Amino acid sequence: MRKILLLSGGWCLVAVGIVLTPAPVPVPLIGVLPLLAGCAILSRHSKGFRRGLQRLRHRWDFLSHWLERMHHRFPVHVKTMIRRTRPHALLRLARMRLRHHA
Repeated sequence: MRKILLLSGGWCLVAVGIVLTPAPVPVPLIGVLPLLAGCAILSRHSKGFRRGLQRLRHRWDFLSHWLERMHHRFPVHVKTMIRRTRPHALLRLARMRLRHHA
């Protein structure tokens, strides 16, 4: 029951963050904080979300570099999410697959 509540809360925060990020509010990028908090909750409690976020960071390198540059400004849970979703494992897997096919 607790995991269901955490996952639904995480998805709500992600949805609020996506809606608020492009909105013209007085504080610029106010939606980034709930978006990152929701991603931190979901990556901690959902292996599929964590892998999806890792693939997203692998595909969009600028997002990964931005998160790595800004990680010292975020709370502990967001720092943990950034560390656990680093795309280095996907690069290692691609190298291993190339070795087996060669």
